[in-house]
Amino acid sequence: MKQATVNLFFDTRRDDNKIKLNVIFERKQKLFSTGIKVSKAEWERLKKNAEKESPDGKIRDDNFLDVWHKLWSRETDPVGIVPFARNIARQLGPNFTFDLFRNLFENYGKTEASPERIESDDVISMLDLKAKAMESEERLGSAASYRDTGISLRRFISSFSDADRSRFLNIPKPAKRNTPKPATILRFEYVTPDFLKAYEQWMLLYGRAAKKKKLKKGEPAAVDTPATLTTVGIYCRQLRSVFNDAIRDKVVSSDLYPFGKGGYVIPAGANIKKALSKTDVMKIISYQSEPGSYEERGRDLWVFSYLSNGMNITDICNIKWKDIDRVGNSLSFVRQKTARTRKGNQIRIKINLFAESWNIINRYTNSTAPESYVFPFLDSGMTAKQKKSTVSQIVTMTNLHIRNIAKKLDIAMDITTGALQTVAMLQFFVVDMALYVV
Repeated sequence: MKQATVNLFFDTRRDDNKIKLNVIFERKQKLFSTGIKVSKAEWERLKKNAEKESPDGKIRDDNFLDVWHKLWSRETDPVGIVPFARNIARQLGPNFTFDLFRNLFENYGKTEASPERIESDDVISMLDLKAKAMESEERLGSAASYRDTGISLRRFISSFSDADRSRFLNIPKPAKRNTPKPATILRFEYVTPDFLKAYEQWMLLYGRAAKKKKLKKGEPAAVDTPATLTTVGIYCRQLRSVFNDAIRDKVVSSDLYPFGKGGYVIPAGANIKKALSKTDVMKIISYQSEPGSYEERGRDLWVFSYLSNGMNITDICNIKWKDIDRVGNSLSFVRQKTARTRKGNQIRIKINLFAESWNIINRYTNSTAPESYVFPFLDSGMTAKQKKSTVSQIVTMTNLHIRNIAKKLDIAMDITTGALQTVAMLQFFVVDMALYVV
C-alpha cells in the first residue's frame, strides 16, 4: 500500500543544527521540526543508534539518552517522535496529505491525540480518514459527505439483530440471551450486494436520524424518518469510492467488488425537474421588496441565478470582478463543485449578463478591483469553513424569502431550487427578459 516515508534530517543550514523529520510522499518532500538541537558529533552518534530497540548499553551520557528516547523510544508514553510520525503515515496510507500529517503530528505529546490504530480494511475508519483528507484540502462539502456516510453506516449496523449480525458480519449468534454485543468492524469483504440492498431498504425507512432535543413534559420522543433515494445514492457513491481505494491498494480483492453489473446498482434518485411558467417567473422579477431588506436580497439572488442559467449560490458568491467581461457583457467561471475534481481540464462556463443582471450587481458591489468579490458576502481573509458557513446561511435565507414571495404571488410550486430547475425555460424567455429590463 502506498504511504509516506519518514526519516530524520540534520539541518545544518544557517548553523541551526536542528533535527527535523524528512517526510516524502509521491516524490514531494517536506521538513517538520522536532524541536531538538544537537551538535554534529551528537548527530553522528545518534545515527549509529538509530532504528534500534534501545541505544548502546555502554552509553552513560544522560543528555544523549534523553534525546534518543525522545526520538526513537517505542516503550515510553508518549512514544518517540519517529515512531509516532511513522504511525501517522501508516494510518493515512494513500490518503496522505502534508496538511493532514501536520495537523496530526502537532498533537504529539498529547495523550488524547495519540493516533489510534486504524485497520485498512475497516470501511467506516476509511470513510472518516477520507473525510479528514478532504478537510485538509478544504473540500468541506465532500468531507461532510464522507463523514455522514460513516455515521449512517454505524447507525445501520447498530440496528442489527443477532441474526443480522450473523448474516452480514459473520458474527456467530450468542449462546446465551442478553449477552452484550461486542464492538463490530465493518470490513470491505462484508459489503456485498445483499448488504447494500438491505442498507438501501433501511435508509428508505430510518435513514434520517431523529434530531436530539430536550423534550417537554408529555412531548413524544422524535423518531427516525425515511431518507430520500438521492441521499442513498450519495452515501453509496462515497462508499464505492473508498472501496475502489481499497482495491487499488490491494486491501481487498477486485473479485469482491459489489457494485455495477451483476451487483448492486446505486440509485440515481427521482428528482423530477419542473419548469415555472413564463408568467410566474415574470411575477417574481416584477416583485418589489423593501429596498435593502433581506427579502430583496433573496429575490435578487434568485433572479440573478435564473438569468445565469441556474448558477448556484456558491458560485454566485465566488464571482470576482476578474471573471467579468464588461465589453462582452458576460461573465465566466469554473463551478466550485468541480474546481478540484477536474484540475487538469478546467471548463469555464460563460454566462451572458442582461440589464437586470447588472442592476442586481450594482446594488451590492463595493469594489471593482479584479480580485474583489462581485457580491460582498465573502472576503479573502475568511477560512474555507467560514466561507462555507456564510454561503450556507445565504442559501437558507434566500430559500426562506423566495418561498414567502411565492406565497404572496400565489405561486404553488416550491421554487427554493427553481433557479436551477427552470433553465429549460431560458431558451424562449431570455429574449423577452432582455427587452423587459432594458
